[in-house]
Amino acid sequence: MNIAVAVGFLVIALLLPFKPLAVRCTDWLLSLASWRLIAAGEVLLALPLLIWGAGVADWYFYSARIAVFVIGLLLMAEGLYILVVDTPALEKGLRFFIKHYYPIAIPLALIFLLLAVFVFARSYIGPIPDVSNCESGTTLSVSCVVNNPEDMVITPDNRFILLSQFGGSGPSSEAGPGSLALVHAETKLSVPLAIIYSDNTWGDSQCVKTADSPFGPHGIDLVERTDGRYQLAVVNHMGAESIEMFELIAVDTAPVDKSPKLIKWGLVWRGCVVAPEENFINDVSLLRDGSFFVSHMYSHEFTTTDFLYQVIAKQDTGYVLHWDNHTGFSQVPGTEGSQPNGVVFDEANNILYVAFNIADKLSAIDVITGQVLHSFYADALDNLVLDKGNLWLTSLDHALLDVLACQESTPCPLPFRVTKLEASSLTEIERWSFTQQPFGLPSVALPFQTETLNQVIVGTFMGDRLAYFDIGPRVDTEMDSTLEPAVEPKGEPKAEPKALPPVELKPLNNYPDIEPITE
Repeated sequence: MNIAVAVGFLVIALLLPFKPLAVRCTDWLLSLASWRLIAAGEVLLALPLLIWGAGVADWYFYSARIAVFVIGLLLMAEGLYILVVDTPALEKGLRFFIKHYYPIAIPLALIFLLLAVFVFARSYIGPIPDVSNCESGTTLSVSCVVNNPEDMVITPDNRFILLSQFGGSGPSSEAGPGSLALVHAETKLSVPLAIIYSDNTWGDSQCVKTADSPFGPHGIDLVERTDGRYQLAVVNHMGAESIEMFELIAVDTAPVDKSPKLIKWGLVWRGCVVAPEENFINDVSLLRDGSFFVSHMYSHEFTTTDFLYQVIAKQDTGYVLHWDNHTGFSQVPGTEGSQPNGVVFDEANNILYVAFNIADKLSAIDVITGQVLHSFYADALDNLVLDKGNLWLTSLDHALLDVLACQESTPCPLPFRVTKLEASSLTEIERWSFTQQPFGLPSVALPFQTETLNQVIVGTFMGDRLAYFDIGPRVDTEMDSTLEPAVEPKGEPKAEPKALPPVELKPLNNYPDIEPITE
């Protein structure tokens, strides 16, 4: 909407210097016997503008809604004035305007031009809360146990969240180191995650990594392979662009303080695949046979200036690639767009879902024909989660330059949305909006359900916390005896979270061909 309002102001600014056009419009109005029909049209047009402008909570914090509301108010006032009073005063004003046209029109054109630039660049103009104390908000809870949790998946036992701690990537910053982390899903506490390196059996034999290799994770995905083992794929920006393959291993631990045995998780590196030199990748979606789809955002030469230009132009900058160990990489037809970001593949229906971040569009693509089956539009889409026939996604509720208002604040607590879609048609089921909450710049929304919890857990590419909110009733039950609440009550000092007991993995030489341990 900001773009539409900005374009409207820009058109007015460009038309105002043309006096002949204004004279013709004025002569036509003055030739009418009555303005009552025009007045009625203004009133009818004003009503939806006023309703939309003030149609959400805290609407007065958004530049486009303020502008639309003011336009609606002016139209309503003028229409009612004509209907209730008369037109002589307005006719006199029009004649005065034409007589002194340029001294009035040129400053007005400059004002509308500035309004166009402002509305385009700034959406949220409300207060930015101080969130440094890591306290939960009124509608959103937070747990400050990880850094930049850009993407995440739930473990097979539905008890832990495995996530990537994003280290950065271009164009605004250089790729930096990051790590994988494990968080207890119910308490939102960090849990030690052991990672060991083995032989390359799931990737390209040309790709070699060790525990000392630089690692900068981005998008991740987890599947149960056809052989029953769990495979985790991780996009890596450090060194050459690559997709790292890990096996998720369940480890049976001893009881603690007479509590039941807990299944913990560790990772064994099983190989990697180096992306083609021209590709700059973001997210990955695994298939059960070990092949995958990966999004190529844009070229390595893509700059911040290019990004700002594409925010307006929205030209194609990338596409999605498919890889298997027989044919290697190939471009997927129909996936071209402006910064492909999140990808998720519905293997049962051969539908690939692609989030185009700059294009503000989600597409459902038939990978057999390359046909775009459905589309959904939202601002700055990031990672996607497919769960029980529904797609979960995050979107920003502010403009690009609003981030400057955060200055050094991490995270940047600007407004955002979480949306649940029906995957087969991309129709919206439900949407949750968050304003002035201790979290911002979301990248992924992961639904989490147990017998007692119905939540959505939200990650970010820039922040020191996870966020989560309830979407259904909860019945309190006794927590694990080894865990404590992730967030302290407001007003009390934040205690250091107590982690679960360390995971003890066997030495690497005991893992020649590991089978997952199950409960």
